This record gives sequence, structure tokens and C-alpha cells, in this order.
Amino acid sequence: MVESHIDMAQAAIEASFLLRHRSIAGKAAFRRDLDHSRRAIAQSRELLERLRRRHRDNTGQAWEDAAPVAVSAFDADILRAVFRDLVREANLPECQWRDLAKNLVSEFTGCERVETGLIEWLIHK
Repeated sequence: MVESHIDMAQAAIEASFLLRHRSIAGKAAFRRDLDHSRRAIAQSRELLERLRRRHRDNTGQAWEDAAPVAVSAFDADILRAVFRDLVREANLPECQWRDLAKNLVSEFTGCERVETGLIEWLIHK
């Protein structure tokens, strides 16, 4: 049976409405995911700031003047959890993991030089 022009036009209008609705829903989901990622990054930064404050309080030195920092197993475990959450939330490719881990550790310790063994342990699957 051949459909009439009116039926075909209605089907086209319904299809375009569905596509537009899906597009709007897709944009809303993307924005929700982006907001969730931003919150996760903000929480990670807050955690690092708390760890820095605790370390500063424990050493009694200014952060910038501190000697090279030894990262405890507990701190390393927290850094690894933060690293994994950031990778998962930001959906980072594996080629960017090393830079992220290095930045996390250097931000936590306040030192530019970072032990490669710690970085390897953080990015290890």
C-alpha cells in the first residue's frame, strides 16, 4: 500500500521531533557527566589540600621550604585512589596517565622531582 503524502509528512515530522528530543537528551546527559567530572576533580583537589595541610602541620615547616617529602604508604594509597577516580571520571587515555600521576604527586609533595617508582605504582593497573 502506498502511503499518502500527509502520512509521509507526519512521519517525517515525528522523526525530526524524536531526533531533536534525543539530541537535547544527549546534551543534557553530557552536561550532567561534565558536572560530575568537575565535582570529582574539585573533591580530589580538596583532598590533596587537606593532605598538604596535614603534612605541613606534622612537619612544622613551610611547604615551600620543606625538604624532600617521603610519601607514606597511606598517602600513596590515597593518591592512587584519587588518580583512579580522576582517570575514570575524565575518561583519560592511557597515554596521559603518567602526566596526571606526576602532577598529582608533585602537587601533593610540593616537589618538582618525583620518584618514578611511585608514578609506576600509581599507574599500574
